[in-house]
Amino acid sequence: MIGAFDKGQLYDLLKDFYTVVGIRISVFDDEYAPVTEYPRSAPDLCRMIRRTPEGNKACEECDRAACERAKKQSAAHVYTCHAGLTEAITPLNPGGGVIGYAIFAHMIPEEDREAAIDEVVRRCVPRYGTEAEIRRAAEHIATQSQERILAAAKLLNAIAAYLIISGLAVWRNEDFSRQIDRYIDENITGDLDTDTLCSRFYVSRTKLHTVSVRSFGMSIAKYIAHKRIEKACRMLRESSATVTDIAAAVGVPDYNYFCKFFRKHVGMSPGAYRLRGV
Repeated sequence: MIGAFDKGQLYDLLKDFYTVVGIRISVFDDEYAPVTEYPRSAPDLCRMIRRTPEGNKACEECDRAACERAKKQSAAHVYTCHAGLTEAITPLNPGGGVIGYAIFAHMIPEEDREAAIDEVVRRCVPRYGTEAEIRRAAEHIATQSQERILAAAKLLNAIAAYLIISGLAVWRNEDFSRQIDRYIDENITGDLDTDTLCSRFYVSRTKLHTVSVRSFGMSIAKYIAHKRIEKACRMLRESSATVTDIAAAVGVPDYNYFCKFFRKHVGMSPGAYRLRGV
């Protein structure tokens, strides 16, 4: 998890929002796991679904899919969950990266209430209960007008901004930098430019640069070069691999360019470095 959350204050804030808007709200981290929610107790329908392994898995997959869409769209949007309920989600993205998600959950549009309840019954019977049980549970779900649902989605953006501004959801730079470092190690043979890393971690170039300087003491481009040279030097000292093979192993497959790259950073050719045995 690359975000840090003040769960106590966050819970109190969600309670305040619920008092105002009357819609259950949840916050998820960047790994799609719940951080906190208010009210803590889910509606009867959701508890019925989640008490079955199949239903619990479907809910988790639905939450993950919603988070992934929000991450790609970088904005709030309304969607229908796997059980037929209406929900709205927005990413928490300080500095251009996503550290979590805020969700208004478990709504039924009041304009088409009966049709919406029929759809919930169609999706949930008989897997999660009898028709009478599912219909009774669905009828207890709060209804909201379409206008209110759309307004709630827009409000989520304000909530997300407040969570960031108030410091209730912040970057956890140490964990984030470890993830970056591990990713570089695992993909050192490939293309590791800034755009690749920004796309992989859904962060802006500015945020990536800031984290790199704070955590590694240099820009991300220099750190990648450092890691490549570090591995090349280790292979030259500890293995009998050819310079061509080492060049490919550190992501600089062009032999001539690798030799220039190595000399620029080490001050000697790969062959001279191996002979010295440093």
